[in-house]
Amino acid sequence: MAEKEAAQAVHVEDIAGSGNVECDAAEMEPRMNMQTILAFLALASQYNAYVLTLLIPSTTLSYINADLGPDPNFTWITVSWTLCASFLISVSGRLSDIFGRRYFMICGACISFVGTIVGATAHSINQMIVSGVLFGLGSGFQEMGYAACQEIVPNKYRMWAIGVFDFLGLIAQSGPIVAYAFIAKTAIGWRGAYWYMCAFHGFFAIVLFFTYYPPTFTTKHKNDGKTKTQLIKEIDYIGLFLFVAGCVLFLLGINYGGRQYAWNDAHVIAPMVVGVLCLVALGFYEAYADLPLPIMPPKIFKKWREVTMIYVICFVGGMLYYSLNVIWPRQSQLLYTGPNKIIQGLYAELIPLGSISAGLILAFGCSKLGHERWQMVALMTIETALIGSLASLGVDSRVQAIAMVPFLSISISLPQLMAFAMISLGLGEEFKDDIGCAVGLAGSFRLLGGSVATAIYSAINNNTFASKLPGEVRAATPGFSNMAALMKAAVANSASAYAAVPGITQEVVIATQMAVKLAYVQAYRTTYLSAIGFGALAIGAALLTKSTDVAMKNSKRIVRLENERVVGGEGGGG
Repeated sequence: MAEKEAAQAVHVEDIAGSGNVECDAAEMEPRMNMQTILAFLALASQYNAYVLTLLIPSTTLSYINADLGPDPNFTWITVSWTLCASFLISVSGRLSDIFGRRYFMICGACISFVGTIVGATAHSINQMIVSGVLFGLGSGFQEMGYAACQEIVPNKYRMWAIGVFDFLGLIAQSGPIVAYAFIAKTAIGWRGAYWYMCAFHGFFAIVLFFTYYPPTFTTKHKNDGKTKTQLIKEIDYIGLFLFVAGCVLFLLGINYGGRQYAWNDAHVIAPMVVGVLCLVALGFYEAYADLPLPIMPPKIFKKWREVTMIYVICFVGGMLYYSLNVIWPRQSQLLYTGPNKIIQGLYAELIPLGSISAGLILAFGCSKLGHERWQMVALMTIETALIGSLASLGVDSRVQAIAMVPFLSISISLPQLMAFAMISLGLGEEFKDDIGCAVGLAGSFRLLGGSVATAIYSAINNNTFASKLPGEVRAATPGFSNMAALMKAAVANSASAYAAVPGITQEVVIATQMAVKLAYVQAYRTTYLSAIGFGALAIGAALLTKSTDVAMKNSKRIVRLENERVVGGEGGGG
């Protein structure tokens, strides 16, 4: 017995002297120390940074177009974010699994920082689109934080860590109200929000540089002895090309549809079809090619209950979460807020409020309950019911909306956050080194689902509104002589458009504005009802998942940071 203890002590000292970071050392020192806490906070700052680049541009989009446009391509300011982030989240996760995470994270922080400067100083919509591209590329690296924060904490605290990680996004989730405050209260307007992002990104990029020291390349490969040159040669370049091409082409087609081109136009159909074919080809190639480092390891997808079904939930959750971030601010402005920018910002914050609350509920509630499968089923059922209940919102449903939207946001966010922990633990000990790729794929599926849903819901909303508006206007203004001109003004729904209608009175304007609202109520009702089918799909997927193996909720950590030390077998902060 004494010999065994002595051998263990020698082993600990060897690790301390070499500075190597191994899982066995991590098991000996499972508790969090100062280095781990600082690294966790630095990763949370990058989560804030990437969410800011998502929320602030989407919040200020119409104001940017009014200032630098009008330009029909202004929506690509935000579309470019999704386009770039969707594929890079998974690719960066996989490459960082192989080469180490530190410099990928720092690279993402620097790219996003440059994007804030490009956006803040832009003088054209094209420059703003470049800013959006940089945001998407940077965010693709920064969202790696969902995997990175889990591997530095004991396994049993992973779900807690994800919840706290999300709650620490409080700063970013306040982005919409900050942006509206700049627009309403300062001369610099929307550019102030971009400079705000610039300061945040710059400061926390420096914090990340000095506090986040995950295992280096040498540490990760000290057992297999492979060099960077060897691994670069082994990278799955064909799979990488197919994945990037598939995501980009499919999303290009989705975002062209109903905007630049009709849905049956070749400009829409061709990229969508080719994109899908690329992704199908990727699946067969990864499954049957003998690859040393596949970009999408087939072994991950073979764990279909622990991982693959959760990806389905992520896809459907993305359809609801990201599209709700687009639909709700517009709906609230049309029906409830009026022109007051601060009030618009407060209504826009209802969704982030739910997301922040979901983090706390996950950390201090769901993480202690276990039975993750049934939690998923319950949450997806509640989510589907609430998304359907939004169909009941009318012009006078302000209080109902304020009460329901945060709870819907909670029910959407909770399964998404829980999914990250379930996937990482579902990999088990055998596939723990693929956590970056596995969690990154969850992020990609979320974004792809959001893009698909935004296109579908926008088409449903616009088509329903166009079909309902004429009847509502005629019913509201019976006998008005110049109905064609009034109908044209109702579509624009602006003071200048109404003023240009011959013979119009204030009573007719008020009646027409109410008719526009009623047409939108019907359009949003149809949109929310259409989402119920997707929710039912998610419930089915949740039933097919598997609760996390209790044996995986142990005190082991996947990695120790390079700047951690073990002294005499005790956890130290040196």
